[in-house]
Amino acid sequence: MPSVTLFELKPTRSARVRWALQEAGLPFESVGNSIEVFKSEALRRVHPLGKLPAVLIDGKPLFESAAIVTAIADLVPEKALVAAPGSWARNLHYQWMSYALNEIDPYLHSSEINTIDFILPKEQHVPAIVAQNTMMLKRAAAVLNEVLERSDYLVDGRFSATDIVVGYTICWCEEQRWLGEFPKLVAYLERLRKRPHCTLPKH
Repeated sequence: MPSVTLFELKPTRSARVRWALQEAGLPFESVGNSIEVFKSEALRRVHPLGKLPAVLIDGKPLFESAAIVTAIADLVPEKALVAAPGSWARNLHYQWMSYALNEIDPYLHSSEINTIDFILPKEQHVPAIVAQNTMMLKRAAAVLNEVLERSDYLVDGRFSATDIVVGYTICWCEEQRWLGEFPKLVAYLERLRKRPHCTLPKH
């Protein structure tokens, strides 16, 4: 059984990692879950920018939520949380994670940091960027909505680590009230929330 330490704070992408650990059935030590975690020297030894999530797996540091979720899934191949390396399904796992992280997450993040003062003070906000972010995000979300018209999940028609990563992103869209025209994405979140280990906040 690997030793896992998770640096986390509930509203952050660390929710992806907690969910993956619980689906994997792996025990872990939680560090943080308060704003004070960002001041932790222990966190900076794992993530050079002091961001969340970050983990130690058997003492080895790893950060970036998609990388961590995939690594966790690989620790328990018997759970089939991710397709085997080298398979076409594994390529699709990387594809859809990368799609969410590159085509949707950046616009969500940009809009958030320009509308709330948790990361940047109000005087540094550029509120005009939100309309453009919304346009770009909806274009990308429409693709996922179409894919989920044909399948309940993104890879091989079954729940996997891919859905943990992408599901968090879609939930973030919901929190910013951008899902109204994408019924398949709304239904997707409903399916994910029925899983007993799901960490997505209830709408």
